[in-house]
Amino acid sequence: MQLLRSTFSAFFFFLSFTLSAQKATYIANSGVLVQVGQNKVLIDAFFEDGRGKFLTPQSSQLDAMVAGRPPYNNLSLALATHAHPDHFSPTQIGKLLFANKKLNCLATPQVVDSIEAVMDNFESIHDRTLTFPLSRSWKSYDQEGLTVKAAYAKHAGKSNARIQDLIFLVNFNGKKVLHLGDANMDPDRFEELKLEYEEIDVAFVPFWYMTSFYGAEVIRQHIGAKKVVAIHIPENYSQQSLDKIKKFMPNAVIFDKAGQSVTF
Repeated sequence: MQLLRSTFSAFFFFLSFTLSAQKATYIANSGVLVQVGQNKVLIDAFFEDGRGKFLTPQSSQLDAMVAGRPPYNNLSLALATHAHPDHFSPTQIGKLLFANKKLNCLATPQVVDSIEAVMDNFESIHDRTLTFPLSRSWKSYDQEGLTVKAAYAKHAGKSNARIQDLIFLVNFNGKKVLHLGDANMDPDRFEELKLEYEEIDVAFVPFWYMTSFYGAEVIRQHIGAKKVVAIHIPENYSQQSLDKIKKFMPNAVIFDKAGQSVTF
């Protein structure tokens, strides 16, 4: 019976994804699969440790990513915002890149170092694990059908001061998708990035931005996305947190169940 339920879940996940070619589908925690036309990008979706409180991908999903089974067939790019285990697994992304010979991964140096540390055959994927220089300015990466701009930001929380965190802005031939990773809620940094001028279609933002007036103003003034999606939500998040999101960002989409999706 459990196998039957898993089979039906996988079928409906695939069906819901293919009904629209311009959507983002929730995998777990901050992980999403974004498709615009023929381009598919995985962001923070290849991990297996939810730290005991965050939703994690099913093993069948991770296997499907590696094997390139729908909806993970013909992936265009993989992005990893930072090296925390609830966003990224060096073993899983190593398997993904080794099995998908044309797939590149954009990530921080810490992410790439983590992959190298666990892979005996790292040299076989070395040229497809791409990093950006540590600087405060935007850096760009181009491939057919999409452009990725990336900029470093401080990771949220004082205890994470040494963690490299990338903000990704993916442009799919005019459709723009923003993913903040775990970026610190710093208005001065967002002022430097000038995201409000990018006409972003959908932004994936850690839920804690939306639990205060201050954070909601950062989103409205410095991001200005047409749609905002709350991510990184604990499995047992409180009703109080939900009420705050509804109060300060009433139009936000809340990703807290695998398979949810948003079109843009």
